[in-house]
Amino acid sequence: MEDKKDFVMVTVSGPDKPGITAAFSKILVENGVEIVDIEQASLQDFLGLSFLLDMSGARRSKDSVLKDLLFEASRLQLNLNFRLFTEKEVKARNSRSLFVLTYFGDTRALSEISSILAEENANIEMITNLTKHCASCVELTIDVNGVRNLSELKARVLAKSHELNIDLALQKMEAYRKNKRLIFFDMDSTLVDMEIIDEMAKRAGVFKEVSRITEKVRRGDIDFEEALIHRVALLKGLRVKALEEIRKEMRLSEGAEELVRILKRLGYKLGVVSGGFHYFADYLKEKLGLDFAYANRLEVKGGKLTGRVLGEIIDNTFKAKIIHMVAAREGVLLDQTVAIGDGANDLLMLGQAGLGIAYNAKGKLDRVANMSLGRARLKNLLYLLGVTEEEMGGWSACEA
Repeated sequence: MEDKKDFVMVTVSGPDKPGITAAFSKILVENGVEIVDIEQASLQDFLGLSFLLDMSGARRSKDSVLKDLLFEASRLQLNLNFRLFTEKEVKARNSRSLFVLTYFGDTRALSEISSILAEENANIEMITNLTKHCASCVELTIDVNGVRNLSELKARVLAKSHELNIDLALQKMEAYRKNKRLIFFDMDSTLVDMEIIDEMAKRAGVFKEVSRITEKVRRGDIDFEEALIHRVALLKGLRVKALEEIRKEMRLSEGAEELVRILKRLGYKLGVVSGGFHYFADYLKEKLGLDFAYANRLEVKGGKLTGRVLGEIIDNTFKAKIIHMVAAREGVLLDQTVAIGDGANDLLMLGQAGLGIAYNAKGKLDRVANMSLGRARLKNLLYLLGVTEEEMGGWSACEA
């Protein structure tokens, strides 16, 4: 017959200072008491420390050990409370299913999101502020073991982020969550704050026809390959000189250049995977110092577009293949990849990546994305990657 376990939960609170954990753990070691679970946090120099103790192997009585802990707490000017636990009440750490929900918002955001978590039976285990001087970026560690439908929970919190106009991510707690190495950007309306094909259409005098098809593609209402062939055909006769003008006027999305600069400095590999055109993707690769660029090739004869695309068209499926190909080439696991896109043509790419980010997205991307990121807030990605404010060069989400 196994010995019955004897558990006690001890909670300590008060002014934080060095040596507190050492003092209490020394008493536990001297008395042969094992720590089953532990959590410590400090907020504005105020400590919250909890121990779950297994007293069954203690060399002295439970009352004697608790008296020593209470005496030490008094000496350190701390408050100490305890309560007894039965074996049935103690949860094994591996019985939990932990996710991390990160949001960029205010007190209302916390109120609304925590209400959804409660309704879906997701328990908040820890709350951490990732910014120094404000509560703009907050990380919730949640146990979803009691959640009936995880997809429904994800859909609800992402929908709420759209309603509140905040950025929000939901990721499984795992080793690769903050160990990403390879980042793929869509180009049009993501890395670049424009739809380049629409700009080309303006100069070709077919803007209405092309933009109507472009919007249907973003929503996923029509097949991308068919739509691209149709739109490029409408551009027949457009001079390369017009493409040069567009390239000079190309606008990067707000924060994109600084984001790329920081990621490159930290050793990430990054590049463009676009259903747009190589003429512009190759230019971005050179301008920003990217590691790769994949895009469709326009046929040119006599300094004009022929209205045809050369080679295999980079569509939804091909983008996903590129994720696999580049990851294999770089020796990086798919769990260590990030993909960012805005339209239906990015659906499979985001689904393949370890972290899929829907940027200012419309349509169906939220079904596969881990994060919803608003327009002009690209740099919030850095917090999810575990980049500190010091590594960002002092930039903070408080400024966003």
